[in-house]
Amino acid sequence: MVVVAVIALCVAAALMVMVPRASLAWAGEPPRGHLVMAGETLWEIAVALDPDADTRIVVDRLMRINHLTSVDLAPGMFLLLD
Repeated sequence: MVVVAVIALCVAAALMVMVPRASLAWAGEPPRGHLVMAGETLWEIAVALDPDADTRIVVDRLMRINHLTSVDLAPGMFLLLD
């Protein structure tokens, strides 16, 4: 029980230090994101994000932004869109 409490305090302290720095790094609004639902594909997300663009380019950009090595997604993944 004590170990769990110490770990929780360490995590809370780390978040207190990191969150203000992260908010200062954004010039304006924070980047947009998307929570992947079961059955969604990166292609579908790319089309919804920018229907007029070449979807292959949008998929490639999403893969680079999110450091993805494949187009396979898992439910619950959070993707940055900007």
